[in-house]
Amino acid sequence: MVEHIHQDKKMGWDATEAFSCLGCMQRYADFKDHEFKHAEQLLQRFDRRKGRGHAKQSENPAKYHKNLADKILRSCSSYYSCLIDANCERDENDPRKRKPRFRVELPGFPILGDGKGDNQNSGIIYTRGSIIQAIDSNQGAYFEQMLLLPCALGEFRSTGGLAARIVGFAEHITSDIGSLGDFAAGAETAFGTVLQRSYATLGARMHYGHPDMMNKEYMMQQGGVSKATKMLNLSEDIFAGKDFTLRGGLREILHREYLHVGKGRDLGFNSVLFFFAKLFQGTGEQLLTRQMKRLGDELDLPEFLTPLWLQSIPLLVFTWLLLVLDDPEQNFPAIDEQQGG
Repeated sequence: MVEHIHQDKKMGWDATEAFSCLGCMQRYADFKDHEFKHAEQLLQRFDRRKGRGHAKQSENPAKYHKNLADKILRSCSSYYSCLIDANCERDENDPRKRKPRFRVELPGFPILGDGKGDNQNSGIIYTRGSIIQAIDSNQGAYFEQMLLLPCALGEFRSTGGLAARIVGFAEHITSDIGSLGDFAAGAETAFGTVLQRSYATLGARMHYGHPDMMNKEYMMQQGGVSKATKMLNLSEDIFAGKDFTLRGGLREILHREYLHVGKGRDLGFNSVLFFFAKLFQGTGEQLLTRQMKRLGDELDLPEFLTPLWLQSIPLLVFTWLLLVLDDPEQNFPAIDEQQGG
């Protein structure tokens, strides 16, 4: 929103009038001292400025789960998704914490995904606006990308209001340092950019996750932006795209590359190995879900076969691995002798 002031004053624009930043902290109630310090720095850094004669409530909250009873006795516990910001009062029992501004009771033991999927679906109720973008904590934007934000938001513009869309964007991998980092960054680029570009061209792109922008109104109608089921659906983001596609109604998923978000990963060997294991396991679990069966029943053959590309890559790599381990070079002399004879 652009605010026009008298000519003798400068014309100013408060970005927090149009955009808000929400951070999901599932472990806030169990933070250590240094983690509380970092959380306070985050709240103060993104606190909304005060002006025009009255204090404004911050729209930049963090969320945490609070257990009111013994954590071991889960059946007797109550769990809440809570909203805090820099203007919340301190807790008398623990000054490091802040009293929540809003609390929404969650049914049963809600921590299913123990991570991003559960965080996103619990935190989306506190967001404002009609378009939402979910990014990980190891991602960051660039100043020049901010200038392209109006173009990205314009992708949702239509004659009848906001279009029912998921608009995907590429990532700039910043952890391409050394041979191991370059291998991990190349795999991330292929998975998050090249494949998604191909899927979008063929009309079968689902949803990679971050840094895609989504029409929040439609995503909330289908139950959220992730499938938070612990150890069952490791690729939690793609199910938002599958449910979005299955609902039909002129919904579409696009891919654009004029805007990107930086992303860095841990360069340790175990971290890279865990990432690839997560991809392969998640791909296998997708074949067992209702969404994949329904897509096979509803989509035509070209669109249905396109997502299987990703699931054929592990088989291709496994075949190459068998050939390499078989040491094919030792058979070359025998082949030459047969051809010469």
